[in-house]
Amino acid sequence: MRALVALALWLAAAPPGAQIDLARFRMVQEALTQAESPRRDWDPRQRDCAGFVRLLYRKAIGSPDALWRDRGGRAVAFVSAEELVAYNFSFLGREPEADGVATGDLLAFYCPEKPPADAWHLMVLLRPAGAVPGRLLVVWHNGSAGADAAVRKVWLDDLRAGPPEWRPSAANPRFLGTFRWNGWMPSRAQGVSP
Repeated sequence: MRALVALALWLAAAPPGAQIDLARFRMVQEALTQAESPRRDWDPRQRDCAGFVRLLYRKAIGSPDALWRDRGGRAVAFVSAEELVAYNFSFLGREPEADGVATGDLLAFYCPEKPPADAWHLMVLLRPAGAVPGRLLVVWHNGSAGADAAVRKVWLDDLRAGPPEWRPSAANPRFLGTFRWNGWMPSRAQGVSP
C-alpha cells in the first residue's frame, strides 16, 4: 500500500515529461496485451480502430472517460476516428520517421471509396522497451466484428513493405500522415492533460 501511495505522490509531483513517459509505457503494455487477447474491460461495441485508440489512451492516462474533444470543443467520452484526428491530434508529417515519432502517435488513413463509417483507419505507433533502436511497432484493430475481430501488430518497416493501400508513405494517397495527441503537445493542448 505504501508503494502505491508513494507512486501516486511521485506522479503528482513529477514533471510532465515523466508523466508522459509513464503513460507511454502503460500504453505499450496495454496494446501488447490487447494484441494477445482482447480484455473484457474493452466494450465489444467499441472494438474498431478508433475504439482501440480511445481505449489505449484511457488506460495509459488513467483519466476519466471525457478525454476527447468533439466538433464543438466539448470534452466527451466518444468520438469517431475522423474527430480523433481532426480535433484531438496534431499533424506531424507525411512520413513517419523513427526519430520524429513516439509511442501513441497515429498513422491515419482515409479511403474515400468506402462508406463513410469505414473510410477512416487508425494505427498506433509504439516503441517497446528493449526493441532495436529505431524500430517501431504498429498496432491496430482490424475493424472486423465477431470471430474475425483482432488487434494486429507489425513492425513499421514490414508495414512499409506490405499492401500498397496501407503503406505509411507520402506516395500513398490514402495515407493522411502521422499525428500526435494534443495532450502531449503543451502548446497545442486544449485543456486536456495527462
